Amino acid sequence: MTTYAELVTAYLDNPGPGTLAPLRRAVRGSANFDPDLDLRAVDTLLAEGSYAAASAELRRLMPGAIFSPSAHLRMATALEHSGDERAAARERQVALAALRSIRSTGDGSEQRPWSVLRISDEYDMLRALDKVRDRQDLIEDGARRLDRLTCTDGTVAWFDVTSIA
Repeated sequence: MTTYAELVTAYLDNPGPGTLAPLRRAVRGSANFDPDLDLRAVDTLLAEGSYAAASAELRRLMPGAIFSPSAHLRMATALEHSGDERAAARERQVALAALRSIRSTGDGSEQRPWSVLRISDEYDMLRALDKVRDRQDLIEDGARRLDRLTCTDGTVAWFDVTSIA
């Protein structure tokens, strides 16, 4: 069996649909995958300066949180403050790769929406684009379920959430 680490490394070494699909399938199939990933406990620990505890909490959320840009950035913060800059750099690399993987699935239009593993990935993508969500609507389009996010500047971003719901 291929490990999660091997799947992530395969994607980092050769990003594309052929390496992204098996990685996403494995993450979605993990016992603790939650499309509504909640990182508030981690945020509290980081705010308190409890970096080892934050790191432990993030590890507990794995493998279900693999390729969550937010989870990997928070892990990078915890590791950096714990003095492990090398591991923190790797987590930042994975977070950026996760964002690039979302971007690679479409263009954010209704016709070619971005595909995400979880709802928080939508917000991560908007943050990466320096956008702020104003409104969110779930649109049923035949067999597809799409999230339409309207931003405060009027920009509209579309996400395919068919595989989430």
